[in-house]
Amino acid sequence: MKISEWILGCIYPARCVVCDGVIGLKSGNVCPGCVEKLSVMEGFHCGYCGKFIDREEEEYCDDCRRFCHIFDEGYGVFPYSGWVKDSMMRFKFHGRKEYGEFYGRAMAAAGEGRIRRWKPQVIIPVPMYRKKERMRGYNQADVLARNLGKHTELPVRTDLVKRVHETKPQKELTRDMRRKNLAGAFAVENHAGSYSRVLLVDDIYTTGSTADAVASGLKQKGVNSVFVMTACTGHGF
Repeated sequence: MKISEWILGCIYPARCVVCDGVIGLKSGNVCPGCVEKLSVMEGFHCGYCGKFIDREEEEYCDDCRRFCHIFDEGYGVFPYSGWVKDSMMRFKFHGRKEYGEFYGRAMAAAGEGRIRRWKPQVIIPVPMYRKKERMRGYNQADVLARNLGKHTELPVRTDLVKRVHETKPQKELTRDMRRKNLAGAFAVENHAGSYSRVLLVDDIYTTGSTADAVASGLKQKGVNSVFVMTACTGHGF
């Protein structure tokens, strides 16, 4: 460990991504007492969007049985509940940017088979409106994408998709309202079409409205396939 890293570790000690307890200068992002809680990533996933479902024989979640998505396939690593929900709130709203290393590594490990099958050429994080990003200090999707890219050796491009309109928080809206809320929210550069297979990264997947909005813009520019990977996902409601 470099002296500068040691000093920073003393001033800003690392915290456990699960319980937020101080783990000091120890390596890793999870304290010993929380390791067993990581098994929450185990379960059955929807064959289309990657949401958790109750039984493997269901194959698809209720959403994907009723609605068609624009993106080609998705996958979420952790269920958005329990400690994961609390952890993601700290990651997004309370400055725990360092959590991105843990979640990026988990996405690379759990999604290894899918990434190999999808064969993406580039990773694109879902962009945040510039004013909102300045207020928060970082875009959590960008942090995840860069950490995922580090572990998969895939390039990350943040210049291909921009969020050009500020929108209402999606969690307060219905499915139809979410889609209307995102209309015209993203601008995609023409040269995004130089890639045929794109991996879109975000923190949380719920209805897929955001992923569809970005995927639509990418495909209009010539991208053939858009895959979606998130750190966590809602259940198959």
